[in-house]
Amino acid sequence: MKQIGSTLFAVLVTLLAATGTANAQQVRYFPVPPGSRPHDVASGEVSVIEPPTARQGARRVWSDSKGRIWVSEWNSGYLSSFDPASGAWRKWMPPGDSPRTYSVYVDDRDKVWITDFNANAILRFDPASERFERFASDRSGAAVRQMLGRAGEAWGAESGTDRLVVVTTR
Repeated sequence: MKQIGSTLFAVLVTLLAATGTANAQQVRYFPVPPGSRPHDVASGEVSVIEPPTARQGARRVWSDSKGRIWVSEWNSGYLSSFDPASGAWRKWMPPGDSPRTYSVYVDDRDKVWITDFNANAILRFDPASERFERFASDRSGAAVRQMLGRAGEAWGAESGTDRLVVVTTR
């Protein structure tokens, strides 16, 4: 993660390198504020990736085993993905009224997990079937802002209830 000005933007180099989907020469940045141009100091190359949805409000990003970058779009509600191999963006609207997607995490099976504040739930998205599955919190105002996991588990940090929750996936 890299802080630019007062806005937090994800520098995906560490994430991509950690997942084995990119090498150190492939630096990709998420939306940059006007006037800021982060770059790879070694090569001088800059690769800015802007989601195509106007004022989408990206909150979190994660990569999958194929190198696609998954984005939770808070303002628009979409889950979107960018495929560096093709340069193409895709997006999906989670079910429900006015989704507010915040967190995103991709598990070891390339299932994409997001959180939706308005639904008070964690959702699992299957890119192959393009279907969402909902896991509602049993407490109101869960506000899951961050997710992580390990084989067979997806973890969410409910900032609104001050607890960790786990969804077992196997």
